Amino acid sequence: MSSLRLNPKSYPCLLSALFLLFLMESTVPWLQAQEFDWGGSIRGYQFLRVEELQLEEESLGPNTGLPLRRDTELWILRLTGEGLFGQHVRVEAHPLLQLVSPSLAGPSRLATGITPTYLPLDHSFTSSRRIDLVGSFDRLNLQIDLQSVRIVAGRQAITWGVTYFWPSLDLFAPFAPRRVDRDYKPGIDAIRASIPLGAFSEVEVIGAVLGSSPARDGAAGALARIYLGPVDVGLMGGRFHQDTVVGGFFTANVQGTGLRGEVNWTQAGDPEDLVRDRRIFWRTAVGLDRQLTSTVSLTLEFSFNGYGGSQASDYLDLSTSDRVVRGEVTALGKFYTGISSAWRFHPLGVLTSSLLINWQDPSTLWVPSLSWSTGNNSEVVLGTQLGLGKGLQSGTPQSEYGAVPNTLFAGFRVYF
Repeated sequence: MSSLRLNPKSYPCLLSALFLLFLMESTVPWLQAQEFDWGGSIRGYQFLRVEELQLEEESLGPNTGLPLRRDTELWILRLTGEGLFGQHVRVEAHPLLQLVSPSLAGPSRLATGITPTYLPLDHSFTSSRRIDLVGSFDRLNLQIDLQSVRIVAGRQAITWGVTYFWPSLDLFAPFAPRRVDRDYKPGIDAIRASIPLGAFSEVEVIGAVLGSSPARDGAAGALARIYLGPVDVGLMGGRFHQDTVVGGFFTANVQGTGLRGEVNWTQAGDPEDLVRDRRIFWRTAVGLDRQLTSTVSLTLEFSFNGYGGSQASDYLDLSTSDRVVRGEVTALGKFYTGISSAWRFHPLGVLTSSLLINWQDPSTLWVPSLSWSTGNNSEVVLGTQLGLGKGLQSGTPQSEYGAVPNTLFAGFRVYF
């Protein structure tokens, strides 16, 4: 275990974070929040891989002195605080403590992920490969709400996409398609201005740093959301990670069926993408949501990923690309279908089944799960992740989802 010494570079931001929390509960009359709401959650997961991984056996063998564990533990403690000062100023803070054991385990990505950020608002309390204990602020922002504009500065959650599994427009830490815990979208470091254009319409302008380098990871873009009665449309454009991106979306309701779609045109600025012949590529997705009965709902989505490989032999190289590592692109192939159904078979129980199909390999990832409410503010989750398709051959994936290890998981979530 390492000592608990903080990186000196993190002092200013951590002190600022503590000062903002102090403002929320300050006893000084002119600083005291007029309103203060707080809460939180504890989420714990246990994962059990039911098969061996060739690559892991080679990298974590006897010479490392580390046990080859098939189980992974994940615990997340989140506190949520929000203070209102006057009529126009609000502060939001979400301190987070996350423990993963072992620290290199991949199954935990079903419930959490790694999001590149710029401000030093996180600290790892260990240097061990056996366990990873990280404290951070997933939200820490100042909000100024005026009649003509709303400004949010600091770490915050931003969503631009409208599709569920493979969003094309959401360049701000999108969820991976197999993610089963979507309670909180990861925060990014940004300044956002929202300008209302009328009822249900607005323009959102964002400047952000989506990584460690402002020059390489800076982002500046705008999205216009326009309400047209039965249809909502959006247009976006900007520079993200040295890329030039233009796109749009629509959402509509047709006789009780929700329709949505989005498209993204990207001119890559990463020299590595030029080598991969990805100077210009398209990504798009369309989907629908339907309440089939009073207890059964269905989500269906089709996606095209122009950044993906034409064959499985391309996957290993693409998986190391910067835009895949940072989570912007969450698919390695080109043509996909996602199907998710939810059945409330009991007032306290919901059975969910998700299928992710890569038509190119072909391969399928099946993620069924059962959630049961154990109280007004708690629930138990049981599920599994099954990859169907060709696996690894000599360390090279023969399909995308066939190479995913079959995993059982159980979780407990409580909110306060």
